[in-house]
Amino acid sequence: MPTAPLILLPPSEGKASGGNGAALDLGSISFPWLNPTRERMAGALMKLSGRPRVSRKLLGVKGPALDQANTENASLESSATMRAIDRYTGVMYSAIEYQSLDDAARESFAQNVIIMSGLFGAVRPFNMIPAYKLKMGVKLIRNKTCAAVWKPLISKSFASEANYGVIWDLLPGEHSAAWDPANVPHETRFTVKFAERAANGEVKTVTHWSKLLKGALVRHLVENITEAGSPQSALELAADFSHPEGFKLDPTLTSEVDHATELVFLNE
Repeated sequence: MPTAPLILLPPSEGKASGGNGAALDLGSISFPWLNPTRERMAGALMKLSGRPRVSRKLLGVKGPALDQANTENASLESSATMRAIDRYTGVMYSAIEYQSLDDAARESFAQNVIIMSGLFGAVRPFNMIPAYKLKMGVKLIRNKTCAAVWKPLISKSFASEANYGVIWDLLPGEHSAAWDPANVPHETRFTVKFAERAANGEVKTVTHWSKLLKGALVRHLVENITEAGSPQSALELAADFSHPEGFKLDPTLTSEVDHATELVFLNE
């Protein structure tokens, strides 16, 4: 029987405001054993909202954006919630185009995707969460970054879920620091990089397309979830992925990086 993959995504910097759900209920969020730390994180973030000079430095925003962030963070326990898949906006999530997925792909997205969060640690796409502002690299409690606080807890949570054939690690460095792949049973972990070949033949990593391309790749994975979960077929599935901007898998650039198979999608 094929093993379902684990697909790890970052949240988005931008988040939708408001919501039509009831106030935050930590008991309804996945990985309930993370709740004691979630409570401490939420309490510290609400207190931070009353210290605008400190929050400006830690949250990395100012002016109206800081005012909005402090207002949302102050009302974490009482504000309306919405599904994480609707809360997180931005280029990657727009490229996933969740609303246009068929029922089977939506179910795969719900079951196989986990979104890392500085505030909540890890959430499933359909967990109901409020609007908030907190980066994974912020030192909010214990004089540790959120990633450092979450790392042992999230690693244990993932390990308790299942033995994975494939982990698709689509996290940027800041969020990768919030878990330890060595402590999560799996056969293969894939990371991805997008690159372009210059006129002189040099291959350079591109960042301006990264979020859009990752979103399109996620869509490809959940639409072909059985193949995405097998180490043998995952490479073939990656080879089938192409983007209108011209990026396709280049097997000659595939290599082992940090105990993961790095897949390079190249635009010639």
